[in-house]
Amino acid sequence: MNINFINKLLLWLTLFIVVLLIFINRNNGFFWDTIQLASQHGSYYYFNNFSELLLPEEFDSGHIPAFGMYIALVWKLFGRTIEVSHMAMLPFAVGIVWQLYNLCKRFVSEKYVGIALLLIFIDASLMSQITLVSPDIPLMFFFLLTLNSIMNNKKEIILIGVLGLFLTSMRGMMLSVCLVFIDIYRNYGYNNLINTEKVKALLKRSLLYWPAFVIFVSFSIYHYCEKGWIGYHKDSPWADCFERVDFKGFIFNVGLLGWRILDFGRVGIWIVLFMLLLRFKKTVFNDKKKHILFFAFLIILILLPLNMLWAKNLLAHRYLMPLYITFALLTASIAFSNLTSKQWKSTVIAIWLLIGLSGNFWIYPPKISKGWDSTLAHLPYYDLRLKAIHFLDNEGINFKDVDTFFPNYYSIEEIDLNKDQRIFDNYTIGNNSNYIFYSNIFNVEDDVYDYIMANYKPIKEFKNKGVYVVILQKSI
Repeated sequence: MNINFINKLLLWLTLFIVVLLIFINRNNGFFWDTIQLASQHGSYYYFNNFSELLLPEEFDSGHIPAFGMYIALVWKLFGRTIEVSHMAMLPFAVGIVWQLYNLCKRFVSEKYVGIALLLIFIDASLMSQITLVSPDIPLMFFFLLTLNSIMNNKKEIILIGVLGLFLTSMRGMMLSVCLVFIDIYRNYGYNNLINTEKVKALLKRSLLYWPAFVIFVSFSIYHYCEKGWIGYHKDSPWADCFERVDFKGFIFNVGLLGWRILDFGRVGIWIVLFMLLLRFKKTVFNDKKKHILFFAFLIILILLPLNMLWAKNLLAHRYLMPLYITFALLTASIAFSNLTSKQWKSTVIAIWLLIGLSGNFWIYPPKISKGWDSTLAHLPYYDLRLKAIHFLDNEGINFKDVDTFFPNYYSIEEIDLNKDQRIFDNYTIGNNSNYIFYSNIFNVEDDVYDYIMANYKPIKEFKNKGVYVVILQKSI
């Protein structure tokens, strides 16, 4: 069968998976951080007709809220519904696949471009984010767009890509810093950087990155002048996440970073790489293309988590998706090169595919926190949540008597866009609530979990594929 035909077939298969993920989950409410970053931000601009630039203090993230504005604009054009919100992700999700395909064509042996694309795409965190209305989808698109443009030396597209990264989030800014180093390595090299001609060339090249930086700095100055803070403030709901850790905490975070890199089936890719290293040793990195990818992975590994390792709770799985994808591309470029035999390639495909997809079924015990927004394992939650709400309504239990946890303590309207303004209270130990709405996707702290299990009894449980929602009633 024609190689080009097989590659195009696998490209269309990957695009079909993207459309399927979005279409099947188009009625799912906002989940995890997307309730704030998409629903609350988007609703604010939608209802005030973009008359104010800065967000209200209670859900202002400190960065340029372009994603919320985008969601609001799509609502203005097509209607403020959950389905429209999910469809707004489709152009970026398709763009991710197209950019990945072009990267595979550059770095992977032609015969295996299509299968490499599919294997890289099945990352659990990437697929899970595609099912959400998430700013990390445009962020990944702009990252891959810029990376591709650096490889092709397309200066105008680099400018657009970096601008998109800065407008999406502060992590986009950190990624842009990584891309600057990759750009220099790819197009200039690090030899004789003090050479006058190279310095002039680099200064000229920096003009591609300055517009985005100027916009970001201008917004930050304006934000600080108006509100007196940048990024977060001591009374913000997520201030605890930015709490600095000591050296012991830093070492713990380094270990956590390692776990994130291996989690949800990604250990399969590392197994593949170690197999290749053991078998082929130094010849693994025997050409410039692999050197570029290894450098890109190393720079992102060092720089992207820098502002996460010093903080108490900033190492979310989704934050590291550029790292996962770059590493997967590096491994694919080695695994599907002329270095390996057909049998080796078949073994790689089997290990990568089976372990990678299995990552969506990794569910840890209740007291181990899990990045539920970064695995397809969370998908049963939406239906279970609605069943639990219907149970409360049928039993005549008032929402005011029910406490719950993140991400369920937002109003139903903010989650489902259905004009139901009822809201559960956020539970803390000592609350004298009669009922608790609990799910294993809530990642509650150990002492809270122990307390509610000792003082409340389940009266109704809904369960599906390892995810459960339970209504608990006070027992003493």
